[in-house]
Amino acid sequence: MGARQLSQPFGDEPYEEVRLPDAPLVRVLSQLRFERMSVLQSPSASDAFAAALSDAYPYSDSSTELNLLVGGGQVASQPTSQTVWRLRSADKTRTVTLTNGAISLETTAYVGRGDFCKELLSVVEVLQRIAAIPSFDRIGVRYTNQLTGTSLLHLGDLFRSEILGLSSASLGNAQLQHAVSQASFLLNDGTGLVAQWGNLPENSGFDPGLPVIPERSYVLDLDAYRQGGVSGSSPAAIQAEALQLAERSYRFLRWAVTLKFLREFGGDV
Repeated sequence: MGARQLSQPFGDEPYEEVRLPDAPLVRVLSQLRFERMSVLQSPSASDAFAAALSDAYPYSDSSTELNLLVGGGQVASQPTSQTVWRLRSADKTRTVTLTNGAISLETTAYVGRGDFCKELLSVVEVLQRIAAIPSFDRIGVRYTNQLTGTSLLHLGDLFRSEILGLSSASLGNAQLQHAVSQASFLLNDGTGLVAQWGNLPENSGFDPGLPVIPERSYVLDLDAYRQGGVSGSSPAAIQAEALQLAERSYRFLRWAVTLKFLREFGGDV
């Protein structure tokens, strides 16, 4: 069949997957949200969770979440009783974060959705052995791409015009500094996707969970999710849901980028 650009972001066109060894992915994140559980109020539950994952995630730390209060022109932080436990892999590329209400898996060394969702399965298996969560309110899989350097000089060759917007416009004596767009979509199967894309200036960011970088960049951030009742709470059901959402984001990516993008980042096309 050969690799090609898709004509629709949410269609059912067949496509050939293309591995990108040099993909501009800076983070892949999956998060599951659930109602607060009494069992997770106990420190022994978090200790058991960390112990069960210690072979894969030997480093751990905890902190107290802060609420930001905005008013009167001032921003203040207020400590809450919500504790955040973080477990990190030996190479520091994978992080599991647990609160009483959410669990997430994050990586900066993404290999593919099969491996990522298999790791998510392992983490959820441990959580369910300890907390037996009856249902999840939301599951999301989020991909953040951030282009820098010479790629910014020919964005028009890498993305379709619907994504570029002002980034491809002729502005005369001005240089575009900041322009990030956001669009949300609801699909017939009940899943959704939030896409963000655009230009960022030096020393700026669009997500507090990502480091600020000292150079200009172009971002494409895709968050596919199911909300309002995830179908099944078993680890296997969660893995299947995550795989579907990951594929949803990949299909959007393949619509948004050109074949030159695939070649730019190591794709064999």
